[in-house]
Amino acid sequence: MKKLVLMIVGLIVATTALSFAVARWAAIRCQPTVAPSIHDTALLKRQLNLSDAQTSEVDKAEKEFQVTLNSFCAAHCSARMALGDELAKPSPDSEKARGYVEKMNAVQADAERATLAHILRVRALLNEQQAQRYSAMIHDQVCSMPMGTP
Repeated sequence: MKKLVLMIVGLIVATTALSFAVARWAAIRCQPTVAPSIHDTALLKRQLNLSDAQTSEVDKAEKEFQVTLNSFCAAHCSARMALGDELAKPSPDSEKARGYVEKMNAVQADAERATLAHILRVRALLNEQQAQRYSAMIHDQVCSMPMGTP
């Protein structure tokens, strides 16, 4: 009887370990691949074989773009917080709420336009081969990013 109980316990432990391993493997296998960030100057230098002068200009453009993007993020967050405050009221004003949503939409549109301008600015610093590779990186990042991901 003791042998039977030990065999059952051993079988349970082995089955648990196997199911854990399969679940872990499946979870790792299903994780999306992360596209390289087009805003990482060091990565762009390696991937595009940028000269020192190009790297300096790209880094300058990235820093200016981040300042711009941060201001858009702050404005968007401010409008979203105001929307949340309005919606939390016992009787929210639908016109004010709509106004906050419109503000958020306008800021998002401005951020998209600034992003496009930044991409084109960086692309203008590159030679034809670098520009083609950069465009492929842009495509991969834009097309692999799920909605709502920065």
